[in-house]
Amino acid sequence: MVDLEGRTTDVTRRSGRQLEQMRLSRAAGGVELVGDTIHLGRLAPETAAGYTALADRFRAFPEEPSPPTEPGEEARRLTDDLPGGEGAFGAVRRGWARRGGHLVRARFLRMSGTTTFQVHGPVLDTVLRIRPADGSPPFDAARRLTVPMNYLAVLNHTRDVVLRAAPDSGSFVVDWPRTHLLAGVTPAEVVTPAGLELLLPPRSDTLWHLMTLLVSHAHSVPTPVLDLRDRRHHPLAGPVMELLT
Repeated sequence: MVDLEGRTTDVTRRSGRQLEQMRLSRAAGGVELVGDTIHLGRLAPETAAGYTALADRFRAFPEEPSPPTEPGEEARRLTDDLPGGEGAFGAVRRGWARRGGHLVRARFLRMSGTTTFQVHGPVLDTVLRIRPADGSPPFDAARRLTVPMNYLAVLNHTRDVVLRAAPDSGSFVVDWPRTHLLAGVTPAEVVTPAGLELLLPPRSDTLWHLMTLLVSHAHSVPTPVLDLRDRRHHPLAGPVMELLT
């Protein structure tokens, strides 16, 4: 929770406080969540005041977090247990790439629910701000999308999304494997020719430039690990290592 002064409080596994917050949320008719975070500045004043009073009470009488319920729970990633598929550097259709197909970054500006839920997540009405790769001004586009649950879990960190642009740049399709990799839903790794394992920071420009480098060479890596020891990847070892150093 982020209070009106910008202070962040972690309420993970504090069941008493979470229950009280749920009651406040229900009485208010629901509150806005950004990922797993509540920003009091976005709530009605009376609702924010209730949350503030609750925070003051638990600050005066702290609640100890509940113990983990099973071994390894503390280290387990929430996204590992949610539907939505794994991240990857991505597959590339050679014809698409050679005709000028490329990747484009975009950002969710708005998401609103519908009454439909698919296998991997809810169907949402969204607005995307698309940033064309040629440097032309960004523009907004409305899309109805099935947004995977494991991506929704990282919305408190990022709202960036990767799109595949058609060769004529007239149409865009969300590339969820690459989006998951860039967002950090799945860790990205490069194994150097010497066998050194490098974890790439999620949401980093390095990771983005590496994905676009692979696409520009029409090179598919349909996993989250780019192993440069693999003979198939030898032609790109030099450019990739130059990018990483």
